Order: sequence, then C-alpha cells, then structure tokens
Amino acid sequence: MNSSALRDTLRLAATVTVVNGFASLTGLPFALYASLAVLSVTVGNYGNTLELGRQRLVGTAVGAVVVFFGYRAWGHLPLVVALPLALLLARLIAGSLRLTVGYGVCCFVVVMGWLTHDQQLESWIPLRLLWTAFGVLMALLSLRLFWPSRARIQQSQGLLQLLADLEQALQQVVQHPADVIQSQAQRRRQLGQQIRSLRTSLQGLRDQRQGALLELGTLASQHPLARMWALLDQACEALILDLDELRRLPNADWQGWGLQGDYDAGLVFVQGVTQRLLGWQEQLRGSSRLQQPPSRPRPGLPLDALQSAESRTAYRRLNPEQIQLVASKWMVLNRMDHTIESTERQWRELASSAAA
Repeated sequence: MNSSALRDTLRLAATVTVVNGFASLTGLPFALYASLAVLSVTVGNYGNTLELGRQRLVGTAVGAVVVFFGYRAWGHLPLVVALPLALLLARLIAGSLRLTVGYGVCCFVVVMGWLTHDQQLESWIPLRLLWTAFGVLMALLSLRLFWPSRARIQQSQGLLQLLADLEQALQQVVQHPADVIQSQAQRRRQLGQQIRSLRTSLQGLRDQRQGALLELGTLASQHPLARMWALLDQACEALILDLDELRRLPNADWQGWGLQGDYDAGLVFVQGVTQRLLGWQEQLRGSSRLQQPPSRPRPGLPLDALQSAESRTAYRRLNPEQIQLVASKWMVLNRMDHTIESTERQWRELASSAAA
C-alpha cells in the first residue's frame, strides 16, 4: 500500500471511530447511518466527497418524502402493487434531479422505510436524515483536518510539476545535441520515455480535474483558476506534441550543410523556452492569486538568422529533401514560439480580468 492509500485509509478509520464514539454518547437510535454515510462518500479528495455527499443527502431526502407520503396513500394496497408504485415515483423524481449515486440511495430509503420501518416512519425519517447529514459533514471535515486532500491544490501542483518535467525534457534537446549516431538513438529512446511520462501525467491531471472543479462552486468553468488550468493544459499539450515531432524528425547534418549558425540559433531558442517555463512556475507558485506572466522579454524565434548571407548560400546548395527537413524543424520551433506567445497573451488577459 502506497503512502497516499495508507493516509486515506487511516483518515477514514479515524473518522468512522469519531462518528461512532459521538453516536454512542448521544444514545439516539439508527446511528449506523452516520458511519455508512462516511464510508460511502469519502473518496480521497474534497471535491468528489462534496458531490457524493450532496447526492446522498438529496437522495435520502427524496426517498424519505416518497416513502412517507406514498405509504399513507398506497399502504392499503397489496405490497406487490404499492412498493413498485413508490419506487417508480422515486425514480421519476430522482431522474428529474439528475441524481446518479443518489438514485440508488433514494430507492434504498423507500424499500427500507416501507418494509422495515413502516410503523415508525415519523421517528425513523428525521433520524435517518440527521445521521446522514452528520456523516457527510464529518467526512468533509476529515478532509480538511486530517491530512488535507484537496483536488484544487493537487491540480495546481500537478500542473506545476508537469511544467517542470516538460522543462527537463526540453533540456535534453539543448544539453545533448545529436552529433554521434549511437548517442542519437539513445537520446531518442530517453526522450520518448519522457514524452510518454508527460502524456500520462497530463491525462491523469485531466481525470482529476472534475473533482477540482467541484471545489470551485457552481460557476467553476468561469473561475479564473479553472480557466488558467485549461490554458496551461493546452500549452503543455501543444509543447509535448512539438517535442515529440522534434524527436521523430530525422537528424540534419547542420554543420556539413553549412548551417551551424542556424542550428545554434535554434538551440538558443529552445533554451529560452525552458527558461520561460521556469519563469511560469515561479509566477504561478509565488502567490495564491493569479499573477501576470513573467515581465522580462519573451524569447522570440530568431528567424532573421535564416536571412544571413551564409545561410542563403548554404540553402542554395541543398537538395529538396534536405530543405524540407530543415524547414520542418523550423516549423516546429515556430509553433512552439506561437504557443508561448498565445498562452502568455491569454494569461495576461485572464490575470487582468481577475484583478478588475
């Protein structure tokens, strides 16, 4: 069991123990429903637990209303007729409220109330609602008090780590230029492994984002933090694709073709991109509020290097396949430049609107 799973298990055990202890002190019946609520809604992060708790509370309330009034209206009918009618009504109401997990809870409350507690509905229903609400509240409090596990924090930290990993992958392009055939193959394998890891991390963050959005409220999609997550997601995805294309392109003989200056200019640009990603991390980590992108000048793609007399002379000696290969590499670098520029422009607009 890893540390995260062990932490979640210990938190759950501690919460159930506290709930059971409090329930035994009160002496009220049906306290088991509080522990069941804790066990059913605690899923590791605050956002998903909040949503499951809401569904369970709403489902319990709907089921209680249906069984209370349904039993009064149809209690004189045969059980095989009355209970399906009550379940059908519960299903219609739960469906109109778009309940998923709460739908099962709703039907369970109807069945339990009708078959087991039909003679004590007036006392069972309030206590069932009370203990369920108490269990959900304790589950939420446990995620705040015992080893806080909040999806929005995990999402922000995960994106920062993804930027750091992407920066390290780009450094491989700068620090290990392809000059030996054996080192080229090794570099491609290492870079391929890093790219697969980056894609896995990005997909994992996307899978976790729904829980983080739940913590931002009903208008989460309009929240500046959520929009920043989406912006960084798009930027990382684009840079990962560009990095993978650089890895897949055949190696060009820059020095042999007389284009060593162009090659050096491209490396300087990639180095500038890695430094820019480091600046993004510093800005995003430095404050709880959304900050502007780095103020220092953004590294631009030195396309003027292609216009030098040496480069023009070298390009005239290249065959079409060689020209296409060089152009493909510069097109990838140009897309990276556009990604950085577009991301920072939207980031600036977003930070300005959030501060207004």
